[in-house]
Amino acid sequence: MENQENIEKDGFVKHHNKREKKVYRVQHVDLTFNILFLLAKTPMLTAFEISRITNINISQVKKVLSILTERGYTEEKNGKYRLGIKNFEIGHAYLSRIDLRNLAKPILKELAEKFNETVYLAVRGGYEIVYIDIYQVNRPVSVRSRVGKLLPMYASASGKVHLADMDKYELDEFFREVKLVPFTDKTIIDEEVLRKHIEEVRLKGYALDDEEWEEEVRCISAPVRNYKGNVIAAITISAPSYRFSKERFISEVKEDLLEKTKELSKKLGYKSEELT
Repeated sequence: MENQENIEKDGFVKHHNKREKKVYRVQHVDLTFNILFLLAKTPMLTAFEISRITNINISQVKKVLSILTERGYTEEKNGKYRLGIKNFEIGHAYLSRIDLRNLAKPILKELAEKFNETVYLAVRGGYEIVYIDIYQVNRPVSVRSRVGKLLPMYASASGKVHLADMDKYELDEFFREVKLVPFTDKTIIDEEVLRKHIEEVRLKGYALDDEEWEEEVRCISAPVRNYKGNVIAAITISAPSYRFSKERFISEVKEDLLEKTKELSKKLGYKSEELT
């Protein structure tokens, strides 16, 4: 039987039966991770073996394993447990984000140099958007860097791309949780109008930010999809409004942007009739 020191060094924390109610939920989250970390190091353990190694009450272990198995985070075979496929999806999502930046860099550069404007790579963070990479051109007047900044989904082109990928239930949740406030006089803050706008983005396959987040700045954005077809990022071209009208974005930039986001999606494993 492993001693206390070895268990703690391996990332497992011993639990005791007497707990205060105010930390009950936090401890169950801790318990869940303890079990997952243990199975990552030692697969195919019974519930009793997990209980013995971690010193967690067997009834608690069985309860957590039941939930984890139901949700695909653990699998049970002949009374023994191992990690489930859901853990691979989490790890793949993390690795994909790293691969995403590397794969996107030449595409950002190509688009930026072709149109001589700033190009961003953006991902979703909750109900906001964060720009994780940029290729910025050297011009006397250019859009200032937004890398690392959080932007509202409903007022940014990249955010609208992500909103258009939501199903009805997630979109309803978004509108329950997010207060629509104006950033400029062009920000769409009417829910009904915004829902129709999001549907148009879904149908067209790209989104525009017409000075809705920042005055005198326009953006066009298109989705990047993973092997499941889910939108995991967006590539956005930003420009001062006086250089790019909405019409110019659509007539000169849109097709190249869509072509490049589909190219990146294909590299990430996305397959569709359009890409084959």
